[in-house]
Amino acid sequence: MATKTTQEDFYEAVEAASVAPLWRQFNGEQPTEPSPLPPFMWRWSSISPLTERAAREVPMEDVERRVLSLKNPHRGVAGPGTTKNLVGAIQTLLPGETAEAHRHSGNALRFVLEGHGAETIVDGKTCLMEERDLILTPLLSWHAHRHTASEKIVWFDALDIPLFRHMNASFYEEGPPPNLPPQSPDAAFLQGGLTPVDGNARPPYSPLFRYPWAAVLQALSDMPAADDGSRTLRYTNPATGGPAMTLIDCFVLALAKDRDTIPYRTTSDALCVVADGEGESQIGEHSFTWQRNDIFTLPNWSWISHKAVSGDAKLFLVTDRDAIDRLGMLREETRA
Repeated sequence: MATKTTQEDFYEAVEAASVAPLWRQFNGEQPTEPSPLPPFMWRWSSISPLTERAAREVPMEDVERRVLSLKNPHRGVAGPGTTKNLVGAIQTLLPGETAEAHRHSGNALRFVLEGHGAETIVDGKTCLMEERDLILTPLLSWHAHRHTASEKIVWFDALDIPLFRHMNASFYEEGPPPNLPPQSPDAAFLQGGLTPVDGNARPPYSPLFRYPWAAVLQALSDMPAADDGSRTLRYTNPATGGPAMTLIDCFVLALAKDRDTIPYRTTSDALCVVADGEGESQIGEHSFTWQRNDIFTLPNWSWISHKAVSGDAKLFLVTDRDAIDRLGMLREETRA
């Protein structure tokens, strides 16, 4: 029988005491390259028929929300999130249907994929839902949905619930909501550089809950292009200039036809929705072609570049960038 060395005895004693030698774990303090979580795409050609079936076969009387979550097969047992900190989902509402009020820990947003004429009521403020509009339902805000138009509406949901669950800080409450304080109208915040002083307390998120797509298109047309021909807009809080919601940061990227964007990588994760057009993306070692309403992940610290193959290509990005930035973990790089 071999004699146990002093060092072997030491490491056995270390393990028995439930401690670990850091010198055996140190990896040079660099993110794993490539990202340990590959990108994944949900093609609208596969998802759209399921929204049709859900509308036919799942009555709203039987469910609180008619939602199909985007389950990332690469995450395995890592958790229910579509990315580490974000959940993506597709929600469908038929004419005449309502989804009753509730609120929860975690921020949420709605980006309308198809249809129009529904309303989301956020802390008492009614927000019309038109195609490609962004509707915010910030942390612990009461929100409900109702639909009175003639055709079904489908929207993309994104929430930062995984982060709250990881911190064991996730809460949920059903309505009806209590008496809510009055909200300042959106029009009061729509003049650039001017914010009303009206005595209302300002929460740490945007006083605008609806960002119309028409305003996005106008802003894109008014701004100059970057060196690679692209244009990028950030959805901001007009009272602070920061992100529209804490912990979640949203962007629109308009692409120039047949031009690759400058590759970048970031320690934040993103979910990308194709708002318009067709194109392709290089994400680390993976290539994807995409078209309208396709959804795909942009894993952190992967080199990312996009290219349009149609002249109207636009991408809507939901990221955990603000959460990562607040934690002091944000790092971003570009390369020629």
